[in-house]
Amino acid sequence: MTILFIILKKDSYIDKTVNYSDASDLDVYYDEATIIQKKPVVMHVHGGSWCEGSKDKEGFMGEFFQKNGFVSVVVNYRLYPETEYIDDMVEDIYKTIQWTLNNIAIYGGDASQFTLIGHSAGAHLATLTTVKAALGMEVNGITLKPFHLKHLIPLNGRHEIEEGDELLASIAQLRQLGNIPGLSFLANYAEAREHLLVGKSGYDQVKILKQYGDKSIEFLGAEKYTFVECDEDTVDPMGLSDPMIAQLERTVVNVSIDHRIYHGGHTYILDGIENHDAEIENELLDIVNSVY
Repeated sequence: MTILFIILKKDSYIDKTVNYSDASDLDVYYDEATIIQKKPVVMHVHGGSWCEGSKDKEGFMGEFFQKNGFVSVVVNYRLYPETEYIDDMVEDIYKTIQWTLNNIAIYGGDASQFTLIGHSAGAHLATLTTVKAALGMEVNGITLKPFHLKHLIPLNGRHEIEEGDELLASIAQLRQLGNIPGLSFLANYAEAREHLLVGKSGYDQVKILKQYGDKSIEFLGAEKYTFVECDEDTVDPMGLSDPMIAQLERTVVNVSIDHRIYHGGHTYILDGIENHDAEIENELLDIVNSVY
C-alpha cells in the first residue's frame, strides 16, 4: 500500500493517511513515542446515509482513542453517487479491516485486540461486512475471508432495512420532507436509498441470518456485539437493533451480546466525543474496555 502523506503531528500522536485501495483511504492515529508497545486497536466507520460524511469530519474519534491508549483507524469508503451498490461499500470496509490486520503492528497496534465501531450507516456497513465475511459470502467476485474481532460496536444503526412498498414509502416521505427549508439534505438521502436499495438485495444482515438454522453458526466475526441506541433518536429510532440481536441469539453459538440505551439523539455519542463531554467519553470507554 502507498502512504500518501502525514497530515498532523500533535503533541505525542501522529495522524497518517494511507491509501488502502485504489478507491479510498484511511487515517491511522498512533503514538510514535510508544510504538514498541502493542496497544488495542479501534477502527471507526463514519455514517451519513450512505451518501455523505468522511473520515476527516469524524477525525475526533481517532484522536480520542489514540489519546486513551489505543491505536485508532478512521476510514473513508465509496459513497453514493460514486457508487450505486452497497457491496462496493462492503468491499471497501472489508479491505480496511484486512489492511489493519496486516499492517497495524507497524504503528504499535495489536491486531488480536481489534474493536470495530460504526455510526448510523457506518454501523450498518460494519455489521454487514462482519456478517458477510464470517459466512464466507461473495462480494464483487471476491470471496470474503472470515476475520476475528474482539468487539463490534454499532452506534445508532439500522440492521433490518425496509423493502418493497415500505421502502418506497420511506423514500417518498424523505423526498417530501426534503422540500422543507433547511431539510433539503433529506432529498439526497431519498435519492441515495432509491439507487442503492430499490430492486437490489444482499444489504440486510438480518435477512441473511434468517436463512440460517438455530445455533448453526459457530462464530460470527466478533466475540462481542454491543448495540447502542438512544431514546430520542429520530433518524434510526430505538428498537432497530432488536431484530439483529434476536438473530444473533438464535443462530450464533459463541457470542456475547450487550445492548446499551442512552438518553439522547442520533449523534449523542459522537457529539459527546467531539465536545469533550467527560461523562460520554467515559461511557464509550466503558463499552470498549468491557472486553479487556
